[in-house]
Amino acid sequence: MSFPTLRPFCTVIAAIDPPRNVGTLNRGNRQVFVNITSLALKTVEGVSPQIDASLVMGGDWIHADPDNGHLRLDVRSVLKTADDATITFTYTGIITVNEAIGKVLSGAPDAKTCEFGNILSVPAFQTGDEKYKELENKVFVASGRFVIDSEGTKVEYAVSEVLA
Repeated sequence: MSFPTLRPFCTVIAAIDPPRNVGTLNRGNRQVFVNITSLALKTVEGVSPQIDASLVMGGDWIHADPDNGHLRLDVRSVLKTADDATITFTYTGIITVNEAIGKVLSGAPDAKTCEFGNILSVPAFQTGDEKYKELENKVFVASGRFVIDSEGTKVEYAVSEVLA
């Protein structure tokens, strides 16, 4: 038996607006929308293809579990690379809400940068550009955290490629 391994692939830093409560949906869970105001995606040295991309548009359609202990991410964004290719960057994931994350999401004045480990996601790429087309045939996982700085709230991800 051979378990998969992970290879570091890229970092993602996305600035976000405060969450907007959509309300309780017909399925019984609460939905929140978070607008992504900027995003930088950069591959680590030594991986192929090399990517340096920024946000065209994006947002996160978050669904809260009934107990509010977990949030289900549904992020959809469009990126533009430094060489002018367009890439769709999406991911689903789960946030395990703890006190620190609750403070970030509620906009508490004492909210602070969180540790990695409570935000896990499965990113995917789609593009028509041949240089980046191979990304569609790879599997990625990511660990994230919220970052609070003088510019506001950001989400930071360390993205790894899953290798068989």
